[in-house]
Amino acid sequence: MALVSEFLGQLTLSYGSEVEPRFPTVVPVRDFDPGRDAARIDVAIKTKGVDEQTVIDILTRRSYEQRREIAFEYERIAKKELVVALKGALSGSLETLMLGLMKSTVQYDASELKASMKGLGTDEEALIELVCSRNNEELAEIKRVYKDMFKKDLEKDIAGDTSGDFAKLLLALVQTKRDDPSNVVDYEKIDDDARSLYEAGVKRKGTDVTTWITIMSKRSVPHLQKVFERYKSYSPYDMKESIRKEVKGDLEKSFLTLVECFENRQLYFANRLFEAMKTKSAKEKVVTRIMVSRCEVDLMRIRTEFKRQHKRSLYQTIAEHTKGDYQKALLSLCGGDD
Repeated sequence: MALVSEFLGQLTLSYGSEVEPRFPTVVPVRDFDPGRDAARIDVAIKTKGVDEQTVIDILTRRSYEQRREIAFEYERIAKKELVVALKGALSGSLETLMLGLMKSTVQYDASELKASMKGLGTDEEALIELVCSRNNEELAEIKRVYKDMFKKDLEKDIAGDTSGDFAKLLLALVQTKRDDPSNVVDYEKIDDDARSLYEAGVKRKGTDVTTWITIMSKRSVPHLQKVFERYKSYSPYDMKESIRKEVKGDLEKSFLTLVECFENRQLYFANRLFEAMKTKSAKEKVVTRIMVSRCEVDLMRIRTEFKRQHKRSLYQTIAEHTKGDYQKALLSLCGGDD
């Protein structure tokens, strides 16, 4: 089944303008009948006590486009919006997850960014994950959808909610000025950037953060991968060790997230999931966000990296650290055991 999903998932996702394969766990279902699905959900919601299992079975195994068709049919049958019906029928983590699935990947990212900056206090962890792990094209699309959804500029909201070098880094990334990957390897520029990173950090007293921000936000990902390799010939520490020594707090977390995503984005998400489920009860907010935002992008690859890195499957980890209908929904999104 995993192989079938991988095969169906060979759509494309670009990192800059470089094509990266898609590896979703949730793909369009064949023999799709939105009317039938809508009618089944209607019965499930009207059942005394709510038949959550049917809602989970349908919504976690349909693509976003198919869920949209179901929502259209549901409104025709039930004379109310599916989102409104789900809010009334479900609660807690399951409700949050299901409502997340009713948005497209980019709408979901935009709404999670908005939520991370809403009200008193900022959820810096969510903000860092969402901005630092998305590529240029994804960020450009998120900005466009954010403006559509909230009638505000993402840059303005970030600027109003963060400060200092942390704000400067996030804003530099959101401006999407990153170079497109090139077929020509510029060894001189690789060497210059590696030396500049060293001279702006480990070599001097105090860190020239502006130089770090410029290089990390403007160079293409393949170029940066070579820069970090070259960096080791200048510095006694690798790039991640240098970041830990030079900066602290949200800025440190942001730079580390960038480097980890440049090296292996799916491993970054696998590690985030592992950390969120290390204790007896999972950090459900983090788990939900990653599972919903990546299930139609690269969750199959994240699963593979999770097993390789942590010697146990994502499926087993979810089964051990979550419970009830929320657990069933996550396991369905996970798409199988490895």
